[in-house]
Amino acid sequence: MQNEQATGTLQEIGSRDHSITSEYRIFGPPGTGKTTNLSRQIRRAVERFGPESVLVTSFSRAAAAELAGRDLPIDHDRIGTLHSHCYRALGAPQIAEANVDEWNRKYPQLQITPTQRQSKLDGEEAAEDDGQTKAGDLWLQELNRFRGMMISPEVWSANLRDFAMRWQEYKDALGLLDFTDLIETALKDIPVAPRNPAVIFADEAQDLNKMQLTLIRKWGEHCHYFIVCGDEDQTIFSFSGASPDAMLDPDIPDDHKIILKQSYRVPRAVHAVADSFIRQVSKRQEKIYLPRPADGACLRGPASGTYAAPDDWVLRTAAGHFEKGQTVMFLATCAYMLKPIVAVLRKNGIPFHNPYRRSNGFWNPIRLGRKASSANRILALLVAHPDFGEARRDWSLADLALWAEPLQSKGILRHGAKKKLQAIAGAETVTIKTLDEIFEPGALESLLEAFEGDYRGFLAWWRRHLTAEVQKRIQYPGDVAMARGPQALLETPKVIVGTIHSVKGGEADVVFLFPDLSPQGLTAYRRQGPPRDAVIRTMYVGMTRARETLYLCAPVSSAALRI
Repeated sequence: MQNEQATGTLQEIGSRDHSITSEYRIFGPPGTGKTTNLSRQIRRAVERFGPESVLVTSFSRAAAAELAGRDLPIDHDRIGTLHSHCYRALGAPQIAEANVDEWNRKYPQLQITPTQRQSKLDGEEAAEDDGQTKAGDLWLQELNRFRGMMISPEVWSANLRDFAMRWQEYKDALGLLDFTDLIETALKDIPVAPRNPAVIFADEAQDLNKMQLTLIRKWGEHCHYFIVCGDEDQTIFSFSGASPDAMLDPDIPDDHKIILKQSYRVPRAVHAVADSFIRQVSKRQEKIYLPRPADGACLRGPASGTYAAPDDWVLRTAAGHFEKGQTVMFLATCAYMLKPIVAVLRKNGIPFHNPYRRSNGFWNPIRLGRKASSANRILALLVAHPDFGEARRDWSLADLALWAEPLQSKGILRHGAKKKLQAIAGAETVTIKTLDEIFEPGALESLLEAFEGDYRGFLAWWRRHLTAEVQKRIQYPGDVAMARGPQALLETPKVIVGTIHSVKGGEADVVFLFPDLSPQGLTAYRRQGPPRDAVIRTMYVGMTRARETLYLCAPVSSAALRI
């Protein structure tokens, strides 16, 4: 459903007076259908100018993928992050952050963590503080922030200028561009957006820094019009130079501004706390923002309910929700604060994931994408068991190879069985003769006896006979299957774990929000103006992920934000 207040203005986008500017801004507070309205605008532009005349850019691949998933009438290569558009326009150059081996050898005191090129092009910013950031990472982040904010090197510190000089020399020697260079070079050398679009859409604009928005506005000058869509109250990537000012300035005519006022996610109780909280920031676009017409709940946890001790109140309370089928999200400001949560979820065989940051294996331990993953081995084992359910079928040779290959050889497998398993594959059904060729007689007898019992006994037999290395890897998905059945490995987990930065744009029925801050976050919060505002906005984003219930958990210490 479209917001009533915005209906008229949304329909008139592109037809207003463009003598001052052809920029339009759509402000979409949490849960107001920003993506839905943006996809409608994209369809309107396609109807008017054609599918090849539209370019869509977003801060992250996740948001771009969400737009692409709306079945928009444009090619997928017309939708992507701004970095990815620039990367292709510049001829796919070698990326410096993905090629730092020589740098790390030359400057061991300034080591930089190698970055996967695609993850950065996809907008997966490394905002999560896991306590293992290298010195060079911090300097590079600071350099990118200053460059992104277009701050003159003349006001940089001497140490930052020295690092910048060394980094530039390294890039020049190897013919590399870093991720900021992609934007900076495009701003300098590419006057018109790739394939000369008639309309540009910039989603998640609040997370773009000044240089990125300057590029979009430069490209927008050559378009019939362009749309900047976001919510400055949700600007949380200040570490990369994002600032509300970049989206709010320069001011544009009021009839070019569209505010989506009705939330379809945030209920009244959560909205009341979040709306009051965000009003503490020093600069924002004033906007009417209405809650979802449901009461919801905003509750404070007991003093014992901290991120450091999730075994008791946190787990019991969360279990009461996800056992009823509700989705539950655990949010913290830093990745290291989530380690106790992950440990207790693993200990209890509770499935969890982070669908917004799939590349993070720590938050996504059950992976079915890789054929030989632990979860796939367990499923291959149990698919033939009567307890597997409606999808039960006989083992194929491929199944047998998956679950039998990691078994101990001594006393279990016949001589040469490992080589035979590596050679077999395909959908041909396993027979008792096949098993007899693979297993020692005594082992086959005990296997078949275990198979006659329930699936837990059969799974336990298999786990006991795995090699020590595989036993360790199989521990967690094995515990999940034991506690909740093999289908639990196939179902989307009800529990989401992540930093506030990692789940931006997501939602859950129930959110547990931990208010603790890192030392750097606490320092920023104690200052006035933009540093403090950035911390407030981060917590606001965390609060507004909740669709029904928000739990404001207790802090571990005084190094926490007061809500």
